[in-house]
Formats: sequence, C-alpha cells, structure tokens
Amino acid sequence: MCDELGDEEYMQAYVEEVAKTSLCSVTDPVNCSEKEVTYMEKWKTAQMTDISAELNRVKGMLGSKATPDQKKWISQRSKILAQLHTGEGDEL
Repeated sequence: MCDELGDEEYMQAYVEEVAKTSLCSVTDPVNCSEKEVTYMEKWKTAQMTDISAELNRVKGMLGSKATPDQKKWISQRSKILAQLHTGEGDEL
C-alpha cells in the first residue's frame, strides 16, 4: 500500500476517503488549515438547504479537470460541508 500511495499525504487522503472521515473537524478545528476554518465560518450559519445545494455543487466538481491543489481544496470543502450537513457542526 505504501508503494501504491507514495507519500504520507496520499496515504492520509486515502484513509480519510475510505473511512469517510477527516482530521479537520468542524467541532474541533485544531487540525484544520486557516483556509478551512475561514470556509467553515462562512457556512456554519447557512441554512441546511443552502449547505445541501453547495455540497451537491462541490461534489459535482470532484470529477472535473483540475490541478492537484484544486482537487485537494474541492475535497476539503466537500468534507466540511458533509460534516455541517450531517449536523456534526451543530456545536459551532
């Protein structure tokens, strides 16, 4: 598996994807980047219908042609929105 995934970043991304989890949590953003925290702040007060619509929009972007950095940010946004959508961010 280490040979297939290469460096630690790919391994972490794989584990997070398969486990449907993230080190960045909306309830405890200690492991989140500044960019992720800013994005959380923007969406934590949004209506559930708006979060759902944005989540669908962002998920639709996952298969698009994008640079690795863009794909990473799309994935990070998707994980944040999914946490907010499932109510994991209710304490914020």
